[in-house]
Amino acid sequence: MGKKKRKSKPQSAQKRNAARSGSVFKRAGLPLILVAIVALMVVLYVFLGKTSAPPTKAPRSASPGRMLAFPPPSEKEHAHTITYADFAGSDACAACHAREYNLWKTSTHGQAGGNTDEVKIIARFDGKPLQFKDAVVTPVRDNDGTYRFIVEQDGRPVSNIVVEATVGGGHMYGGGTQTFFMKSPDGTVRFLPFDYIRDEDLWFVQLRKDETWVPISKEISLAADLANWPPHRILGSMPSFSNCQNCHGSQITINYDAAKKTYNTRYTTLKINCESCHGPGKRHIELVGGANAAELTDIGMEALATVSKDKSLMVCFQCHATKDVIQENYLPGKPMEEHYSIKMPMLGNNPFLVDGRVRSFAYQFNHLFSDCYINGSMTCVDCHEPHGQAYRDVFGKPLIGKFDNGQCTGCHASKAKKPELHSFHKADSPGNLCTSCHMPFLQHQGVGPDLVFARSDHTIPIPRLAFDTQIGIENACMKCHQQESMEWLGDNLKRWYGDLKPHNRFIANLKRAATVTDRDTAAKLLLMPDGNHSAAQMAGLASYVRQHLKPAAVVDLDVIAKLKSLAEINDADLKSLALTALHIGYDGDPEVRDFLARQLSELGENETAVRNRWGIAADYIGSLFSGKRDFRNAVICYQKSLEVKPDDVITLVNLAGAYRNSGNFSAGISTLETAIRIEPEKASLYFQLAQLYGQSEQIPNAIKALEKGLALDPGNQNARRILEQLQAL
Repeated sequence: MGKKKRKSKPQSAQKRNAARSGSVFKRAGLPLILVAIVALMVVLYVFLGKTSAPPTKAPRSASPGRMLAFPPPSEKEHAHTITYADFAGSDACAACHAREYNLWKTSTHGQAGGNTDEVKIIARFDGKPLQFKDAVVTPVRDNDGTYRFIVEQDGRPVSNIVVEATVGGGHMYGGGTQTFFMKSPDGTVRFLPFDYIRDEDLWFVQLRKDETWVPISKEISLAADLANWPPHRILGSMPSFSNCQNCHGSQITINYDAAKKTYNTRYTTLKINCESCHGPGKRHIELVGGANAAELTDIGMEALATVSKDKSLMVCFQCHATKDVIQENYLPGKPMEEHYSIKMPMLGNNPFLVDGRVRSFAYQFNHLFSDCYINGSMTCVDCHEPHGQAYRDVFGKPLIGKFDNGQCTGCHASKAKKPELHSFHKADSPGNLCTSCHMPFLQHQGVGPDLVFARSDHTIPIPRLAFDTQIGIENACMKCHQQESMEWLGDNLKRWYGDLKPHNRFIANLKRAATVTDRDTAAKLLLMPDGNHSAAQMAGLASYVRQHLKPAAVVDLDVIAKLKSLAEINDADLKSLALTALHIGYDGDPEVRDFLARQLSELGENETAVRNRWGIAADYIGSLFSGKRDFRNAVICYQKSLEVKPDDVITLVNLAGAYRNSGNFSAGISTLETAIRIEPEKASLYFQLAQLYGQSEQIPNAIKALEKGLALDPGNQNARRILEQLQAL
């Protein structure tokens, strides 16, 4: 199973939330009793106010009155709006596609998860207690088949948590796990923080401080140490919550029901079904079932075997990529780039090392760093049979398994007859397998060293001893030859292969830039508009933006020219971040302003994807300035974000926080009131407004805001307690 459940949001999304939840009231001049109440309100804010996503929005022009106005967002409609009702379910595919259906049914996708009565539970619900420092958690299975966690926590009543569903079955080579979900009273389906790992045969948790995985022990506090206790991460994508996105299930939607004051979580299945890849099937079934089916040119579904290399990859990257949520309510068949960004995480805590290998935790997006993709035609389905998930070569010929050299020799035919002449290892040894040297299973560093979670390296690199050691990667040679010295290994590599192939020029630039501090040199190395390596180009641009971009930067014609060139590349992530950089750094230049306005007006069908990324990126940069307590520049960035994406509530909340932290409570209050007009049913906005009213000593208004929030979220005990204390003043 993947780890979407553990990365509550893509990296930048987490930062964007943290910008809000980590803020605190300024206490200067407040009476002591109000200080105490405000402290309680901070607790309320932490638990209820996490509505933002990654810090990602941009500032307004310093003097917008004399600048060309940006066109407002268009109200475009898709020719066919996809809804939950457009999906038919995998069983509807079986009649016509029996072979593919039967392959899928026994695959890891076909067995990915489900309600507890649908799947095999491999975890030990055997009544043996799991001991924490401050709690005992006992996994049990009742006689009627119900799975439960009995939680006995110090100072709290015993709670019985019924397991609603599970994801994973320990299927994955290199570390397979199983995860459990509960149905919350508010209608969300929430991840439970007690995980099971198959090979080690034990229960484990994820720690809050560094997100590593560790076995449950008496040294761990349930209340203080767990990243996901109390349960708060939900199934589905909604910025108001830490979430698992839409990967661990099929056709997951979540919507707020204002009348019932609850959420409606729906999904077809927690398996990964046919329509997760192929899109909605109902119209297809209706069309091909008609009398004139043989004459149809439109069968209501695209044949995935005929799509381009990049489009094929995007089918898999719906789940197999770390990504940022750009827009809620994604369903397969909708334009993915309007809902998710796979490269924007590089702007946050970049999950990738300089050559694309995994820094912390990531999925197979680093396929885009592979020469087999950049200079070849490699897609996921060149090696992975998509229905049964067996292995095959580029011609579709079935292979024995994941370590069969045929995956590589289909393209690299010169190595096929005697691979040992290339590997310099015996024919029947692990060292003679292509994957041993070029796709080693590497432990994800973000998981930590306590539990095995290794995944095959999809950058397909050349082993480079010195470089791999420098960036902290376990070299492929040392996985087998741990007893040998670096010198011995290096001598053999030199004797066999001579000088190694140089790094791709984009990666070489990123390497050199890692030690550069001055802006001019960094710009020359990191801004790379010419070429065909979009992943490395995005990594360079993101690094430049994080380290060197400031509002109203000194005009640099070379930098502006490079940013303009990047903005004209047909890649939504690159284009958007380049436009963001121009907007934040050089918007005071009328010519740049004209360029930005023209780009916005000419986006056409790409407008939603680009505009949303642009706004999100600018907000993120604003939150970077907030983190440095540079609230002036933060406000500029947030305002620019709102210029591009005026109704973004997350940015409005971040802007209100920057106003609050700079002492401008009235502007913060006004900004939150704007957010409430846009989303009047979001309880957390009222709680945050109460926070600002309390900080500015407007207690009656704080009481009113809390009352309105509680009308939408009546079960929130923290808010109710604070309201009672304010009313008693």
